[in-house]
Amino acid sequence: MKTSHLKPNQRVLITRKDGSRPPRLGTFLRRDGRMAVFYIDDFVGMRGADDKGITTISLNSKDFEVTAEGKR
Repeated sequence: MKTSHLKPNQRVLITRKDGSRPPRLGTFLRRDGRMAVFYIDDFVGMRGADDKGITTISLNSKDFEVTAEGKR
């Protein structure tokens, strides 16, 4: 799925294409310049109690595949 098709607050599955990391469930938040901003469920609290689990992925990245949660 192209990040241009994502809608804010849409649930997604983010998969690394080379299989080096497990798939992660998250929520697409917004596009910020050339980056897509996601809230990743498994990342919440990893770096402290105030960590909200926010991460970014380059819109040009060929390493990740983003799929709508219901379309697996």
